Amino acid sequence: MIGDSLPEKVNFPPHCRILGDRREIAAGGFREAVVSGGDHLKRVLDEYGELGFACLLEELDSPGIEGCTECFKAAGERIYRVYVRRLNIED
Repeated sequence: MIGDSLPEKVNFPPHCRILGDRREIAAGGFREAVVSGGDHLKRVLDEYGELGFACLLEELDSPGIEGCTECFKAAGERIYRVYVRRLNIED
């Protein structure tokens, strides 16, 4: 995980997992969907699951992120880039 503190346990839905190697993105047919955190991230992951997508999450270093992430940074929330692909029957 990013940062020097001990990682806290994060319970992601079963159709979601943390990115292990950036090569998984292209090799697995994933595409970038959103950058999010906190309650918004939970809603995004739940909706993608309902729509039949697998999600791959990449934790981001919040000080280095540009754009509309100020509310996540201010709340001290972890920020993730979410990649998605349609679930296959065997997933």
